[in-house]
Amino acid sequence: MDGLGLLGTDSRKLTSAFRRYNVTATLAPVVDRLFDDASLFPPAQLPMQAALAAHDRLRRDASTAPLVGPFLCPASRFPELDTCLASGLPRPPELGVIAYDGDAPWATIYATPGIVQVEAPQSARPPEPPRQVHRYVEIARDLDTDAVAAALDEMAAGGARAKVRCGGPTPDDVPSCDWLAAALVGCAGRGLQLKATAGLHHPFRSTERGDLRHGLVNLLAAAGAAHAGADVTTVSEVLATEEAAADTSALVEHAAGARELLMSVGTCSIDETAEGLRSRGLL
Repeated sequence: MDGLGLLGTDSRKLTSAFRRYNVTATLAPVVDRLFDDASLFPPAQLPMQAALAAHDRLRRDASTAPLVGPFLCPASRFPELDTCLASGLPRPPELGVIAYDGDAPWATIYATPGIVQVEAPQSARPPEPPRQVHRYVEIARDLDTDAVAAALDEMAAGGARAKVRCGGPTPDDVPSCDWLAAALVGCAGRGLQLKATAGLHHPFRSTERGDLRHGLVNLLAAAGAAHAGADVTTVSEVLATEEAAADTSALVEHAAGARELLMSVGTCSIDETAEGLRSRGLL
């Protein structure tokens, strides 16, 4: 199998593009600082003190420290975060703020040491962040592909990054492979970077017993494919490949270029996500 042979498509051009990257037997280089800590958010929804303590533990544990990115906090809870940090709880070296509307103490937030990113849906308009703070705009899940393209055009013009939600509490919250592929290919074509969040705790795509979910390894391979020039159909097929049918080594190979496009993945349980990869020999 020549790489993307599992997809049943003519993959010679894409396989050649992947050879530009150093192929690795594991995903360790690809997942370096990949995971944004969303433990304050459902389903984990830890109390602030517990979340900060857990984040510090993850950063001190040699098995998880290389994986950990910013600690994410809702803008509405930033005063609570500030109070906890002032009380002596460990300060995360990197912070990300998620704003669901424009009502937040933005002057304080942007002046806080360690702020690296702010995320908001398209409907929210937080003030422009400082130059060193990345701005992510979440693509509304109910947009059709034409509207997704228009949203990406606006982000590219405004210097923002994109954010896609890959899951949620119900099957209706899980975007189709075609929708997600269109977002990835659209970002790649515009030179936009993006992050993904929600429903990515498991390594591979699954539709068993109605448990519809996207797989983290699939997403990384799809991002690598999109960056290397694959079309929407090919990227969708990568996303749709389930573990029983997957050529794991091929997916890992294709994931090698993922971080050129996919900056981070939000997860409320970095431990669980890492263990899923480790149990399959991918870390």
